Amino acid sequence: MHWIILGVLALALVVISVRYPRLAFAILVVLLGSAILLLQIIPGERERQSARILVDDVDVLTVKFVPSYAGSFDLIGRLSNRSVDTVLSETTLAVELRDCSTESDGDTKNCPVLGVTHPTVMLEVPPGHARDFRVNLSFPRITVKGNAEWKTTVSEVRGYQYQPQDRQ
Repeated sequence: MHWIILGVLALALVVISVRYPRLAFAILVVLLGSAILLLQIIPGERERQSARILVDDVDVLTVKFVPSYAGSFDLIGRLSNRSVDTVLSETTLAVELRDCSTESDGDTKNCPVLGVTHPTVMLEVPPGHARDFRVNLSFPRITVKGNAEWKTTVSEVRGYQYQPQDRQ
């Protein structure tokens, strides 16, 4: 519907500009100013449809890192949504790569951090369900000399209100 109104206004501006170019320019400036004002005042569609879901309601299960092309890694895992009434739609992870030398006592506190990345997983997980995902992680110009140790945590989540469909 918005596109139809926009098309009619654009056509009207073209017709008006033939006879009254200053009026058409003034109308264009007013329309653009109004659009910018509305975008600032009215929240976007994404925020309007988003529902409250907590980071604690989302778990990353069965995490596995596999070497991929050009020195990158594939993170293969499973996202679990423990929320009761919210569909998980987007998850941002914090993935930390540490280099633990073979001489260390295995304590990850002694391992230097080589890199941190924040991949976004766009996956819809209904309440009480789990889904598999796969994302590619890139750590440019990083070489692991010892053993690669990974730490994966959920840093941000988005969701929307669950609306069960009528089943007949």
